[in-house]
Amino acid sequence: MIASAAGTGVPATLSPDEAARVPWSTIVIGSGPAGTAVAIRLARAGRRILLVDRESMPRPKVCGCCLSSRALVELRGLGCATDDRGRLLGAMPLDRVRLVAAARTVTLPLPVGGTLSRESLDAALVRTAIAAGAAWLPWSHVTGVAEPCGPPPCVTVTCRAAAGAVFSLRADCAVIATGLADHVRVPGSAPRTIEPGSRIGVGTTLAASSIDLPTGELVMAIGRGGYCGIVRLEDGRIDVAAAVDRRQLAASETIGAAVAEVLREAAGPAPWVSAVRAALADAAMQATPPLTRSAGTMAGFYGRVLRVGDAAGYVEPFTGEGMGWALTGGRLAAEALLTASSPATAYGRSFTAFARRHHRRCRRLATALRHPRLVGAAIRVAAVTPTVAAALVPMLVGMTTLSGEPSP
Repeated sequence: MIASAAGTGVPATLSPDEAARVPWSTIVIGSGPAGTAVAIRLARAGRRILLVDRESMPRPKVCGCCLSSRALVELRGLGCATDDRGRLLGAMPLDRVRLVAAARTVTLPLPVGGTLSRESLDAALVRTAIAAGAAWLPWSHVTGVAEPCGPPPCVTVTCRAAAGAVFSLRADCAVIATGLADHVRVPGSAPRTIEPGSRIGVGTTLAASSIDLPTGELVMAIGRGGYCGIVRLEDGRIDVAAAVDRRQLAASETIGAAVAEVLREAAGPAPWVSAVRAALADAAMQATPPLTRSAGTMAGFYGRVLRVGDAAGYVEPFTGEGMGWALTGGRLAAEALLTASSPATAYGRSFTAFARRHHRRCRRLATALRHPRLVGAAIRVAAVTPTVAAALVPMLVGMTTLSGEPSP
């Protein structure tokens, strides 16, 4: 069991030269939640696993930093540690969401949830993978994956080290977990498609004093040009993450100005909006590629290269479901690699069955969120009708019970 290690680096466990001499069972490319979930499970099963990333840990990510009930279930399934206060990986409990649209507000209870910075989460998961027996090779940019004919090891992964040297790795199979900005090209892969009108993810972190936001509360503000989530992290900082229309980004002077406009449309002249807008004026914002896309669970010709997490496809979620999806996809891929005679087929079927229901709901929700006046009307009704408020929560966040089953 490994506790979170925010702010401390995770050193490599071997050099590129050493990694190139080993015939690996599986090379996992990308060390976010999906990749580490695969690596942890396969390493614990005795497989020879190499976890590769083009960066090191910890690192900042454009992310809402919310752990859904599903994410918490999956993290517990990985055996991740709690700290001395009983918090999973040091995550802060998240027990309510405040919806804001058309200058209307309602606060809804969240039965299960948490918030944790990606610096803490990702570093802790990499340390857990190392403790399980996986090797860790950061600062290695994968430029391509090939599947030459012949006996195992039959996958070649070409990398470029931080100093510029190119080296090759060999494995029986590879798992691509490189997120939305998937840079790994595999001959024979179907082209990825981006949904028209897909929004862009943007985000930053602000100083703890930027806004008077209680711990445990997630603010979700919906405007015509997108929506924005604001939450306090375990170290006190404020995380701001938004999905913004590309037209609004193009029409704004800065990314921060585009997010500020979403907040203004949602809440009007509320004092907390003014505080966030002032902080965003000087904030360094990051952006993602378009959010809603499809890519498929298999890359290449022969079923030796799998995609997991956002690299396998993504649908714009409203709250922090993405990490739950990634962790679940990693588990399903690992189970297929460990038990199935045709892992690519088995994983494709299980992930598609899982994702279909969640992605369909998020597509419907994303369509509704493009009409903030309708959302404002729903907020007005929810504020005075408890049954409507209770029905909104699972629709917004896809509730899962702690046993891992969907909530009724």
